[in-house]
Amino acid sequence: MISPTSEGNVKNLETSRVNSDKFSLKINFSKNKKVDSKKLHTYDIKKYVNPDNFDFPPDMQELIPKNTPPYYDRGENYVERIVRALGYFKQCACIGPSGTGKTHIVYLVAELCQLPLWEINCGLQTSTYDLFGRYIGLGKENWIDGIITSWCRHGGILYLDEANMMKQDVATKLNPILDTRGHMVLNEKDNELITRHKDAYMLISMNPFSSEFTGTKPLNAAFRRRMSVWLNFDYMSVGTHIDDKEVNLLLERTGVSRDTATSIVHVAAKLRQEYKNGDLPYGPSVGDLANWARIIADGASPIDAGNETLVAMTSDDYEIQEEVRKIIKSVDWDETQTSDDPKVFIIVAVEKALLELGKPDLNKVKERLMKDYKRTLADCYEEPEFLNRILKDIYGKAHVTIIDSIKRNLGNASSSEPVQKFLAEITR
Repeated sequence: MISPTSEGNVKNLETSRVNSDKFSLKINFSKNKKVDSKKLHTYDIKKYVNPDNFDFPPDMQELIPKNTPPYYDRGENYVERIVRALGYFKQCACIGPSGTGKTHIVYLVAELCQLPLWEINCGLQTSTYDLFGRYIGLGKENWIDGIITSWCRHGGILYLDEANMMKQDVATKLNPILDTRGHMVLNEKDNELITRHKDAYMLISMNPFSSEFTGTKPLNAAFRRRMSVWLNFDYMSVGTHIDDKEVNLLLERTGVSRDTATSIVHVAAKLRQEYKNGDLPYGPSVGDLANWARIIADGASPIDAGNETLVAMTSDDYEIQEEVRKIIKSVDWDETQTSDDPKVFIIVAVEKALLELGKPDLNKVKERLMKDYKRTLADCYEEPEFLNRILKDIYGKAHVTIIDSIKRNLGNASSSEPVQKFLAEITR
């Protein structure tokens, strides 16, 4: 049976022909370019950039990011605004402190738009030969394109990370590509003129120019004018503002109690405010908080887990580390650890059981839940049948060993009615 292409897929027809003296056979077949339809419904981008309109060769499709997690903001609709800028002007700039998700959102936009991503970290000492191209071989007779030249010829998104560390000669060569001329001249290759591909977009990201980010400098004014849209990024929770979405992210990713997740975000908000005031060299990202929470979920105290993660990560300076410890200890952790939410007990028990097999097994179960049912581990408290199916599918009869581990990890909590109901469902 041949099924029609589902929503969010791009169908490309190809033809194969077999000829002989006795017969001629012509076969049409299609290749589907996968786009996550749930993501497309989450972000309203098609009126600006429609992924169905792109058709890149297979080797370039390998450069399209896959399985990028969703991006959560405080209602700023950053994804849609970036795609709008690309649709109208073909270039956009993202500016904000480290840990606010600038690189994450670039990967997500590339995946949603189904555009190959050419990434350059301008903070690295990348030579102009790597970026624009050079001759190779004994006689220097063979030319190979650099990253920027390949992007200009073939399209996709050119992503310049830490753009305010860019070398001046690179910015100068980019200027004619980004203005109305829309071309680049390869002085290194007989002054070849390359017209910018119709599907060539540019995104840049950078930290605000300041002394704390070594190597940053104000962007060249000519290059800056060519960035049509500037979006300012900030942390989800700062100072006294606590965003519930950030708390929910920690619950989903780590399985700590809601009280603990809330306290973690409160600490992060204070640290970020200190960073923005210039008193700390770094503000923690959501990923940093998740690392801290995972150590807590594994049984470490919040203060010990904080010493292993946030404290040492923020700075090597003893006085700064003591300031971070002081903020962590300002929370009454004994009070926040007394959650009796059965959902928390269950999710932590499931994670621990899978981690006993190894982190790849935990990731495999999470990926299958999302791929097959669009569910997370946290969802399995209300819908344990999905976890049951995934465990049976992956481990077969051996799944009963994992269920025994879950029961053991639940300990005394396994006697409560909600937990008993959960266990009854996953043991069917």
